[in-house]
Amino acid sequence: MGSLIRSPFPNLSNSIGGVFMNTETAPNKARFAKPAYLPLLLACLFMVIGTVVLVVMGREESRLRGMVLGELDLKPLLYASKPIEPVDIDKKIVVLHFWGFWCVPCQKEYPDIARLQKEYLTSPDVAFLSIATSDNSSDTEDQLAFRTKKFLDQEKIDDMPIYWDPAEFTRIQVSRMFKSGGFVNPTTMVLDRQGKIFDVWRGTVDASTLKSSIEKARKQKL
Repeated sequence: MGSLIRSPFPNLSNSIGGVFMNTETAPNKARFAKPAYLPLLLACLFMVIGTVVLVVMGREESRLRGMVLGELDLKPLLYASKPIEPVDIDKKIVVLHFWGFWCVPCQKEYPDIARLQKEYLTSPDVAFLSIATSDNSSDTEDQLAFRTKKFLDQEKIDDMPIYWDPAEFTRIQVSRMFKSGGFVNPTTMVLDRQGKIFDVWRGTVDASTLKSSIEKARKQKL
């Protein structure tokens, strides 16, 4: 019978075998690790997308200047007594500010806009129209008024006339004027005395920037 030959280095044989076994079975963590540059790549991608969006919106806003918006269909919602009629805005600088209590950028912007609106409440040549919108198209007038007033109470704003766009007629007009992006909340427009768009912002606008635009429009000759 043949004899069993034993290795003179049993420990070494086991070690080598273990190395090969581990190499074959252990997962390679490096294969599954995220590249170190991935967060930077994603950040750059978002920056590029954001820049493109801003450029497109800026071009749209520039294109709208000088265009006529048309008639408005705005009804009183809070602290306003009657619907807006053409005679109410004829030969005036008109500010249209669309916003919603549910919109986070609007929540941050509106208190400053309300303070600016208050400055023009008694101005005979400026009509500052704050238009509340809802996140639910089925909201009734009472529901929109209740939810809007709840936000105003939180901000301690109780004397600013607020209107609404019951059939979304005015909002649809604005939306159709934009070739890309459509309507967003907030949106602010300044109309000159001829009813033409003097300035427009999709998204938030600083109150000082808006005031500067209003004053420039006031100085414009008919």
